[in-house]
Amino acid sequence: MALLTSFRQIFAIDLRTLALFRVMLAVGILADLVMRARDLTAHYSDYGLLPRVGAIADLSAYWFPSLHLTTGSAKGQAVLFVLAGVFAIGLLVGYRTRFMALLSWGMLLSLQTRNVAISQGADLLLAALLFWALFLPLGARYSVDAALDRRVGQEPNQYASAATMALLVQCMCVYFFTALLKDSPVWLPQGTAVYYALQLDYLVTPAGEWLRQYPILMQGLTYFVWCLELAAPVLMFSPFLHLPLRLLGIVLLVGMHLGFFLCLEIGIFPYVSITSLLVFTPGWVWDRMQRYWVTPRRANLAIYYDQPCDFCLKVCLILRTFLLPAGVPIRPAQEDAAIHRILQEQNSWVVVDECGAHHVRWDAIALVFRRSVLFGWLGVLFSMTWVRAVGERIYTWVAHNRGRLAAISARALPFTERNIYPHRVTQILVVLLLCVVVIINIDGLPSVKWPVASSIKGYASLVRLNQTWNMFAPAPSRRDGWFVVRGLTNAGSPVDVLRATMGEPRWLRPARIADTYSTYRWRKFMMRMLDNKRPHLRVHYAKYLCGRWNREMPMHLRLAELTVYFNYERVLPDYATRNAERRHVIRHSCQGPMQSAPANNIPQSEEEPQENF
Repeated sequence: MALLTSFRQIFAIDLRTLALFRVMLAVGILADLVMRARDLTAHYSDYGLLPRVGAIADLSAYWFPSLHLTTGSAKGQAVLFVLAGVFAIGLLVGYRTRFMALLSWGMLLSLQTRNVAISQGADLLLAALLFWALFLPLGARYSVDAALDRRVGQEPNQYASAATMALLVQCMCVYFFTALLKDSPVWLPQGTAVYYALQLDYLVTPAGEWLRQYPILMQGLTYFVWCLELAAPVLMFSPFLHLPLRLLGIVLLVGMHLGFFLCLEIGIFPYVSITSLLVFTPGWVWDRMQRYWVTPRRANLAIYYDQPCDFCLKVCLILRTFLLPAGVPIRPAQEDAAIHRILQEQNSWVVVDECGAHHVRWDAIALVFRRSVLFGWLGVLFSMTWVRAVGERIYTWVAHNRGRLAAISARALPFTERNIYPHRVTQILVVLLLCVVVIINIDGLPSVKWPVASSIKGYASLVRLNQTWNMFAPAPSRRDGWFVVRGLTNAGSPVDVLRATMGEPRWLRPARIADTYSTYRWRKFMMRMLDNKRPHLRVHYAKYLCGRWNREMPMHLRLAELTVYFNYERVLPDYATRNAERRHVIRHSCQGPMQSAPANNIPQSEEEPQENF
């Protein structure tokens, strides 16, 4: 019995925390879609840097049935992006939550499969979090599903299952195994890993440039990062001083990722990592916050609706779920003669505030929003004269079409009685999948090779559970530099292809190399392009540059050929001066066959920067 209690204490997740996890997952998906959409044509169409033929050849360990591989047009990709966004919004508000999570997971893996050359560690972690979310009751609190669930509130907030254990262990695998993989002397005993990471000018931010002038501080941060990652499971899973140690772990790890965000151009990696850490938020935090949130102004409201109208009741329940304390009563107006008279006169619901004043129609909606902790600002906006005028028209239309809306809501928003506890078969399946994850992570360690792992990696990769958390492991890369692309027009004139200017390209070192990449995914692709094991990426990139230039230029300025160069710099210790070496990557004829760079022209000892962000 004591063992079971200890398990529930360590591996349970509060249902309110799962609601936060759901929202942050959905926001992460939406943010990822918005950032990817900036390069819709370049990254996902057949006119981009990796057409479908090249994408299929690049799959290997990342295969997944991909809708995004069924179309090569930017418009077709845009439709799929919008569809994924709709599913993410459904997950955000908790509408048919498990189904929306499944659809969002499928669309995410489909999108990642379309172009794995621009993927990073955040994509793998986001997919893993969303996978484990499929087995969890994400919609049990603060959701449309919860608002319409007749059983909501009957179960305790503390929720424990095999899936909660799997999710929490998965989150800690990221830190524990990346610490074990960091076995280079630059971590211990030298303490120079942060120095080398911040010397990568293609990755560092202005804040990181400022920090690298303090060698003692960087050495301390190196030890701090490695020790914190190694100790993270102890802080999060300790049965002794469980609450204070877990809160300490959350604060320290979130602070570490905020530091990464400030110092390195690594896209959504800090956000996804913080999402995984907030899963550990204990119920104690929500109980403490509720003491400040549930004030008399918010709790002493009463909502009255027209009892025959199920649509009206559903709207009231949804508004209360998202905006008000759970204890705010929702009553039929027919129970109070005075309220019922107001309802009939105004053809409106009635909200009674803490002072006993009656609010109807749009004013009642504005009042409810003003009482919300998170959306009070919307209530102020809704109270503005011009918004109020529009709102009254909307309310009048809804009031006159209640019958039609009731028929629609009967199908789209039915009342339910959901059981949040999983079947025993599901529990067993989750435990087996968790074992697979742990085995794969252990097998990824340099000193461990399990024959059984190779046989299950193929199946695990299908659902993105084949994972390696090698962020800056075993050490940060020493390879830095910038790209230059020199083109020759049909008339033999030189052009700078990357800057789209006439004349010889600029060979001088840019003021900030990180600014030469429009997004972190462009940076990821171009650094991967240096890998001699993936020469097709160079070919497709050169073809993309030719096509983009020639579509926009007149005939006499079209490219006949181009040459991609990488100005390679090796990061040296103790702030030593670096010398750039011009390395030939690929020479490509825009009108004929290409000629690839020799395999020994790129420093293959550092072929792939060990950041995996």
